[in-house]
Amino acid sequence: MPFLSTPLTLSATGGILGSAWISGSIGALSIFAVPAILRSGTTTEGLLGGWHLQFNRGMHYLPTTGAFIALNYLYLAYRYRAEGLEWRGFAAGAVANLLLPPFTLLFIAGINSIMIGAKSGVGKPLSQEAARSLIGQWGKLNAVRMFMPLAGASFSLWNLLQ
Repeated sequence: MPFLSTPLTLSATGGILGSAWISGSIGALSIFAVPAILRSGTTTEGLLGGWHLQFNRGMHYLPTTGAFIALNYLYLAYRYRAEGLEWRGFAAGAVANLLLPPFTLLFIAGINSIMIGAKSGVGKPLSQEAARSLIGQWGKLNAVRMFMPLAGASFSLWNLLQ
């Protein structure tokens, strides 16, 4: 760690911890919340309500936190590059965090729309089996998202330790 100014080290540490926290939060939804919802034995409305509660909690803090951490990584990449030091790990960390919204839009948004519509009564009603299937699919795709901020933390930690 040749470039150890305290503010930059703290900034990098905060970004790494933040990325790891986001990864853990996303993982917890897929590993703990989704199976609990699916095993609850409740009605279709209960399944969708349980999923929607978890979805709303994540939706309100994960995108903003991920964007803030990505900006932090970009700032670190800029500062390290200006000093002639290795900076690409921070840039890769930023990209890894910024991949969350496009992945969500491409692979998960359709499932979200169907389940939100069914829960609110605006969309087509779902059978219990259809709701279970969609929640299961959502959980699997969400588990893939867990690795994006984890990669961001890993790239940035590698860069910090150079």
